[in-house]
Amino acid sequence: MLIYRWIYINLFSLVIGTSSRNSEVIHAGIYYPKNSLKAKLCVEGKRLLYEYCQARSIPHQPIGKIIVATTAEQLLIDLPNIQSRAERNGVFDLQLLSSDSIHQIEPEIYCVGGLFSPSSGIIDSHTYMLSLLADAENNGATLALNSACQGGKILPQRGVVLYVDDLKLTCDLVINCGGLYAHQICTNILQQEDPLKWNLDHRGSFTWRKSRQYFAKGNYFKLEGQKCTFSHLIYPVPQPGGLGVHATIDLNGGCKFGPDVEWIPLEIKSPDDIEMTVSDKSAHSFYEQIKSYWPNVRKESLVADYCGIRPKLGHPALERGLPIDADFIIEGSSSHGIDSFINLLGIESPGLTASMAIADYVANMALQKK
Repeated sequence: MLIYRWIYINLFSLVIGTSSRNSEVIHAGIYYPKNSLKAKLCVEGKRLLYEYCQARSIPHQPIGKIIVATTAEQLLIDLPNIQSRAERNGVFDLQLLSSDSIHQIEPEIYCVGGLFSPSSGIIDSHTYMLSLLADAENNGATLALNSACQGGKILPQRGVVLYVDDLKLTCDLVINCGGLYAHQICTNILQQEDPLKWNLDHRGSFTWRKSRQYFAKGNYFKLEGQKCTFSHLIYPVPQPGGLGVHATIDLNGGCKFGPDVEWIPLEIKSPDDIEMTVSDKSAHSFYEQIKSYWPNVRKESLVADYCGIRPKLGHPALERGLPIDADFIIEGSSSHGIDSFINLLGIESPGLTASMAIADYVANMALQKK
């Protein structure tokens, strides 16, 4: 039997993982409810991420973001609400801009006004993840790819036994940060547990027993055959489930649009069963949304690029349950009564920005149980 101190179950995937298939945007912490984990960890994570990128020479640029209003209602109601929410989260650098001011810095943008976020930026997420891996390995961690967790068992006193391929691993602590597969991993580990062993405060409250992760697909189109004139990130006013089809500049000067929000049917319970292609049929919808703030876009310049999958804790097809923009779930023994297990669910945007703050949060939970 192999014995490990801590085991992190995660997906360090450069193929289908959420970390590699996103907009590579460093978010400011603007949109999230006050005191939510998303708000607190995004704001703190942004600070830590910029410091880390500078210290490690990871490619990034704080190019700023403009949230554009294209109607009077968005200008008079939505933008002030966004700014107020940002200030409640500790983000005080948003600047309200007139349409003339925006036109001076982004001549081809149509809007009636907007909010400028100077602390938003872009990052090379792959270089960032490789740097984190190098740091982890330098501190004694081992990355084991293609190692499927078939299940596990909570030990009577403390610890978890994991069944990984042909190995039986005994761990002092398991941290499940398995992204799209986190709910499956959690269930595989705990499905044989007897809930009567938990006290009344914990019984029935443990997230894995009453909910699962759902999926929302986000498609991207890239701009080809037409010059990208943007020097900032361009975002519409947010829509339910996402931040709208926005324009993102990459570090090489390319431009992509997305993601949209394509809800995956409830009956699909595994990300392995999701079709990971972008249909050309989506081009018209993208074109209509983009031209609302960039009238000069040509439909033939939009080329299907890639897609990503968001792990969601709610779904619009459900009559009851968590909201579609539910907060991160990071639960330890106070939620489920098991000292040796920390569980993370619903780590979608702004998970990349918040990643270092999430790590600190989880580490503090783990250290408190030592």
